[in-house]
Amino acid sequence: MISGALTGALLAAGQAAVAFANESLAEFQQFEKGIKEVYTLLPNASKESLGAMKQDVIDFSVEVGRTTDETVPAVYQAISAGVPQENVFDFMKIASDAALGGVTSLEVAVDGITSVVNAYGEEAVDAQQASDLMFTAVKGGKTTFEELSSSLFNVIPDRKSTRLNSSHELPSR
Repeated sequence: MISGALTGALLAAGQAAVAFANESLAEFQQFEKGIKEVYTLLPNASKESLGAMKQDVIDFSVEVGRTTDETVPAVYQAISAGVPQENVFDFMKIASDAALGGVTSLEVAVDGITSVVNAYGEEAVDAQQASDLMFTAVKGGKTTFEELSSSLFNVIPDRKSTRLNSSHELPSR
């Protein structure tokens, strides 16, 4: 009877170990896939910079207490929105703090902050200022960070059309 229980326990432990290994492998593959997707946004990047990006994602995730599953898509989104690779993790720290304070996901914070900075230009409002302004709006209003982020397109200017409109001269008489 004891040997049967021991065999059952060993079998269950073995199955749990196999399940854990399979889950870990799947997470590693997802991480690698995500990093390669980020890398597609950096066509001139070297293989060394890919390795550095992997380590930066891991270090950042540990530093701010987020999973790499959260971090990788947000890094992709940030770079895709125009955040330079050189300071993407400084930007991500601001976005992570905004997500924490705004009780939202990292991707939502990245989306909102990049929308504001891209609309007004970094010379007018930087990422920290955009984050602070959004948090103030959430704190003082009846909205969430996610609602605000997803509706910004309704109220912020399209920078391209603003540039085009401001470059037009009035016709001479």
